Amino acid sequence: MQMKTEISGAGQPLVLVPGGLTGWISWKPHAERLSSSYRVIRVQLLAVDLGLRGEPLPKDYSVETEIEALGETIDRLRLPEAHFAAWSYGALTTLSYAVRNPQKIRSLTLIEPPAAWVLRSRRAFTPDMEEDQKRLQSMGPGDVSESQLAWFCHFAGFVPPQVDPRSLPQWPSWVQHRQSLRNGDAAYRHQEDIAEVRAFPKPVLLFKGEGSSDRLRRIIDALSQEFASAPVHELPGGHALHLVSMEPFMDTLQEFLRRHG
Repeated sequence: MQMKTEISGAGQPLVLVPGGLTGWISWKPHAERLSSSYRVIRVQLLAVDLGLRGEPLPKDYSVETEIEALGETIDRLRLPEAHFAAWSYGALTTLSYAVRNPQKIRSLTLIEPPAAWVLRSRRAFTPDMEEDQKRLQSMGPGDVSESQLAWFCHFAGFVPPQVDPRSLPQWPSWVQHRQSLRNGDAAYRHQEDIAEVRAFPKPVLLFKGEGSSDRLRRIIDALSQEFASAPVHELPGGHALHLVSMEPFMDTLQEFLRRHG
């Protein structure tokens, strides 16, 4: 399987991999600006695409399914090397693809990947994370309810604990995309070798959000210690920092891309 793509601009290729709820629409405003300098390739995660179309996930679906689809998509586009910027579930997918295929990576930007395996490798997988995994297991393969979606918005760090997600203007879009979450605890079940992170030779940029979940912030902090060199930038906006704090995010990202172009 391959991912859907939308391509704009010309220049060095820059692959934008989205999160696992609303998918590639989250990168649309960034792509419009970046396409003046880069050949921007937005990809759509399989879980999001199938959820929007009301089609079931493959019975053997896992993060590996997305990693393989990303690899096949890069091969179809005949990209010998590209910049990659990825958010959330897409960042989890891209992190694994990158450490397995460093020759394909020109630079790597990650926004809060839910890479539980990083904490597991450091023996920092806590009992509360085990409870979260059990809760996620109930999401899919059948329909995801609006109450499950509301819980997920708090869990993922989209919404502060004291705020009802249903009161926000983003809620209708989240409801439309809620079947993207039928992958359940796939992120928690995924495993990589932390030694591949330590050996990764390409430039890395990491972001974490103020007010995001403690779990995601700890993963970013751990990755910053495991990569040979990976600066961390913290911006307001919780898990959606690249949208809420778009200007400082874009300034930092574009400077990083220029430096390693």
